[in-house]
Amino acid sequence: MRSRWFHRPLFHAASVGASKHASWLELFYDLVFVAAFLQLGKGLSGDVSPKSAAVFAAVFVALWVAWSGLTFVKNRYTVDDFLHRSLVFLQILAVGAMALSAPRVVRGDVFAFAIASGVAQLLVAAMYGRAYLQVEQGRAYAKYWGAIFFGGGVAWIVSAWVPAPYYGALWALATIALLGGPLSKQSRAVMAREPIDHRHLAERYGLLTIIVLGESFVKALTALGDVDVSPAVFARVAVVLAVTYGLWWIYFDDVAGGKLKSGRGAFVVWLYAHVTLPLGITAVGVGLEKIVTFAWSQPAPEADRWLICGALALTYASVAAIDSVSERKQAELSDRARVNARWMSGAFLLVLAPATDALAAGTFVALVTAVAIAQVVFDMAMAPFEEAEHLEIGRRSMAEAAVAEAQREGEAPRRWDTSDAVRVGAPSTLRSDLYFYFMHGSWTRVFVAFALVFLVANLFFAALYLLEPGAIANAEPRSFGDAFFFSVQTMSTIGYGTLSPGTAYGDVIVTVEAAVAIVGTAVVTGLVFAKASRAKASVLFSEPIVITKMNGRDVLMLRVGNARGNDVVDASMDLTVVLDETSLEGRHMRRLHALDLTRRRSPMFVLSWLVMHEIDEASPLYGLDWDGPELKSAFFVATLVGHDGTYGQTIYARHVYYYEHLRCGEHFADIMSQLDDGRLMIDFAKFHDTEPD
Repeated sequence: MRSRWFHRPLFHAASVGASKHASWLELFYDLVFVAAFLQLGKGLSGDVSPKSAAVFAAVFVALWVAWSGLTFVKNRYTVDDFLHRSLVFLQILAVGAMALSAPRVVRGDVFAFAIASGVAQLLVAAMYGRAYLQVEQGRAYAKYWGAIFFGGGVAWIVSAWVPAPYYGALWALATIALLGGPLSKQSRAVMAREPIDHRHLAERYGLLTIIVLGESFVKALTALGDVDVSPAVFARVAVVLAVTYGLWWIYFDDVAGGKLKSGRGAFVVWLYAHVTLPLGITAVGVGLEKIVTFAWSQPAPEADRWLICGALALTYASVAAIDSVSERKQAELSDRARVNARWMSGAFLLVLAPATDALAAGTFVALVTAVAIAQVVFDMAMAPFEEAEHLEIGRRSMAEAAVAEAQREGEAPRRWDTSDAVRVGAPSTLRSDLYFYFMHGSWTRVFVAFALVFLVANLFFAALYLLEPGAIANAEPRSFGDAFFFSVQTMSTIGYGTLSPGTAYGDVIVTVEAAVAIVGTAVVTGLVFAKASRAKASVLFSEPIVITKMNGRDVLMLRVGNARGNDVVDASMDLTVVLDETSLEGRHMRRLHALDLTRRRSPMFVLSWLVMHEIDEASPLYGLDWDGPELKSAFFVATLVGHDGTYGQTIYARHVYYYEHLRCGEHFADIMSQLDDGRLMIDFAKFHDTEPD
C-alpha cells in the first residue's frame, strides 16, 4: 500500500516493466487542451489572414509544448499522489488562462498569455525537479529537461514586460530550446541508455489526435445552426464527414500506434510531425466551419480556400512524415508509395487554392472532398488485408491444424493452397512495387489507375496555368475548364491550334508538362505492352488424377493437352506430392517429394500427354493407404514448362490436385481418333472422362 497524499515517483523505461497506458487524469487533461485548441481556432475563424495564421501557429505550439511536457513526465515517471494531481490541476488552470487570452495575442495584448504560458512550463519544470530530488534513476534526464522547461518558463514570464516586437524573440528562443531538446547529445545518450516507452507516447498522441479530430467535426456541424433539414444541408454534412473521416482513416489505419523504425532521427521526425498534425487538424476544423456556410454557386473567398487547402496539405504532409518513420507490416506496396501519395496530395491542394478563384464554391469543395476520399481508396488498394495482430484470432500451428484435419469426419477436406497464403511482416523494401502491382493485377486495375492519374495530372497542370492571368492565349479569363482542356491537349500532344501559351510562364509550364507526358507515355506504353505481350499457356489439365495399372504395375496418371494446338517445343513436366509428416522430435512439417516420371520431356507437345509415375518401392507413394486419413491433406502439384513457338517465349502452367480429385482403379478414356481423310482428331469434350479398369 502507498500513501495517496505523498509517494515517491517511479522511473519508467521501455526496457523495464510493462508498457504504460493512458490514465483517466491524462484523458481529462487532453480534453482541456483540446478545448484550448478550439478556442484558439475561434480566433483564426474570425480573422483569416497571414498574420492571424502565424499567431495561431505560434500560440498553438506554445500549448502543444505545455501538453507534451506533462505527457513526457507521465511517460518517464509513475506517480499519482495528491501533490502530483495538484500540480496537474494548476497546469490545467494555466492552460485555461492561455486559451482565454489567446485571441488577444492577435491584437498585440500578450501579457496574460505570456504569464500563463510561463507558469505552465514552470509547473512541468517543478515535476522534473521533484523527480530529480526523489528518484536516483534517470536523474540526468530529469535535470536536463527540468532546466530546459525552467528556462523556457522564465523567458515567457519575462517577455510579458518586453515591448513589441522583442517579446517574439524570447518566445522563439524558448520554443526552439524546447523543440530542439531531443536533438542534443545529452538527450540522445539518456534515451539510448533508458529508452522511452514509445507505445505509451503513440497512445497519448493518438488520443490527442482523435479528440481534436472529433471536436473539429462537431464544431463544423454547429456552424449550421438551426437551419432546416434539406438535401443541401445533408450534402454539407457529408462533405465535413468525408474530410474528417478521411483524416481519421489515414492516421489511425496507417500510422497510429505503429512501431518506430530503427533509423537515426526517426523519433525526432515522429515527434516533430506530431506538432504540425494537430495544428493542421485544428485548422481543418476551422476551414470546414467555413465550407458549410459557403454559397456553393458563388466562388469561395480566397482566404477560406487557402485556409482549408493549406490546413489539409499540412495534415497530409505530417501524416507522410510520420508514415516515413513508422512500420506498417501489412501492405501489398512498399511504404514509400503511401508516403508519396500523401506528399503529392498536399502539393495538389496548395496549387488548387489559388487556381480556383473563378470556380463555384461547390466545385472547389467537390475537388477537396475527392482528394480526401482518394486517400482512403489508395490505402485500401495497397493494403486490402487486415493487420497482422487481427489475424492472431483463430491462428494455430500447422501441427495443430493437421490434427484437427485428421479428426474431421464426414466433411470435405480443407484445401491448404499456397496461392492464397496471407503474408505478414515482410520488410517494406521487399514488397511489391508499382510495376509488379499492375503486372500482377487485372486490366481493370490498370485502366482505372491510369485514368485517375491522367485526370489528376491534368487538374494539377490546369491549376498551375491559372496561377498567372493570360498564361493561355485565347482562353476565357480564369476559366478552369479551358485550362484543363488545354492541359489535356498538351499532355496528349493533340494541339488543335485554338489555345496556346500566352506568356513566358505558360511556356515554362507547357515545357514541364510535355516532359512529364513523354516520360508518362513511355512508362504506360511499356507497361501495357509488357502486360499484353505476356505469353499465356493454353494447357488443359485433366480434372481427376487416377491410379491405374500399366504393364502390371500401379501407376499414378494425369493427362495434359494443348488446347490451342500451337507448337510447344521441348516441354518438360514435374510432378510433386506434398505430404504432412512428423519428425522423430515431434515437429510437424510439410514435405515436398518429387515423383519420377516415366517420361519427363516431350520434344513436341501439340496434342496431349499422359504423365505417369510408377508406384514402386522407390516411390514416396509406396505403401500408402489411399483411403487413410493421412492423405486427406496431401495434394499433388503438376508443373509444365515449354517454349511457345508462336510467342517465341517460355510458357508455364501449373495445376494442383487434391485428395478429392484422386480416383483409384480407373483410367482415362481414349480421346484420339482418325478421320476418313487421315487427319488426327482430339476430342477435348471427353478430356476429363475416366473408365473403370
